[in-house]
Amino acid sequence: MSDERLILSGVAPGGPIHGLAVVDVDGEPLVVCTGFYKLWSWAPLRDEWLERPLASPFAEGPLAAEHPDAVNDIDSVAAAVFDGRVVLAAGGDEQGAAIWDLSSGELLRGTADNGPYVSSIAAVENEGPPLFVASSGVHWDGAEVWGPGEEPSIELEAGSVWGLATARLDGRSLVAGGGEEGVTVWDVANGEELASFSVHDGEVTYTVGFSQLDDRPVVVAGTDSGKVYVFDLSGSEDGDPIHEPAAGHEGRINALDVAMVGDRAVAVTGGEDGTVRIWDLVGGRPVGPPLTGHDARVEAVAVTTMRDRPVALTAGRDGVIRVWDLTL
Repeated sequence: MSDERLILSGVAPGGPIHGLAVVDVDGEPLVVCTGFYKLWSWAPLRDEWLERPLASPFAEGPLAAEHPDAVNDIDSVAAAVFDGRVVLAAGGDEQGAAIWDLSSGELLRGTADNGPYVSSIAAVENEGPPLFVASSGVHWDGAEVWGPGEEPSIELEAGSVWGLATARLDGRSLVAGGGEEGVTVWDVANGEELASFSVHDGEVTYTVGFSQLDDRPVVVAGTDSGKVYVFDLSGSEDGDPIHEPAAGHEGRINALDVAMVGDRAVAVTGGEDGTVRIWDLVGGRPVGPPLTGHDARVEAVAVTTMRDRPVALTAGRDGVIRVWDLTL
């Protein structure tokens, strides 16, 4: 039975969930999720939901007077813990990215007027103050890295980027972006492009993730055709995937995250077909049957640990977060 992995679930107070992020607070996972102008947090071990009001993204500066009644329209969300507080970055189809303190709702860095709108956002894995990276799909090309301070952003050049992932490898903070031109990997420090990979003609990469296979860094990509690609970042495969892309989803892969379960690298994907799937990245094979239960498309996947057990959290249009056991 596919529901044998289901540990628990929680129903969001406001309906569909468009994006979620997970951080560790005092040894417990804290989930932050968005949907329909609202943002909530969920403490799964206590099943505690809290609505988290956020200041208007135009609450400061000359734009405040022009947008006195502005509300947050956020779909994509990322979070990081710094100096004991949760720092949140979010944006959406009708709002550029901004940064807040989650507990107080205080705006730490506002958004510019009329853009740039956000399709994906991720916390950069780095040392020091939090950094975030955002992309916009069709609204603007490439990706942009910025933080809560006044420092100028770092531009990562590419075509349309729909999905983002970050990693810390060999002392460098890396970003991967997936889009119509395949997958691009950058060094955050200087915006330099380190690698690029192509998927099959006509496919669009909507989700990406970093992992390691036999001490080799790899980047994982999910496409609109429901396929999962694995590319070697060490350069030993001449840009080709390390094996044939894995297929199983009927339609687009909307969300993807990766995990090490013991010494086994896996990816967890959520699809337009409403299913969740686990993949062994070494051979590109499915791990067990699809995980079912969501009544609509899955739009968010995040991997974390809960009571020392690897788990995947999935959510989407049905407004339910499900927590799945990844133990193999």
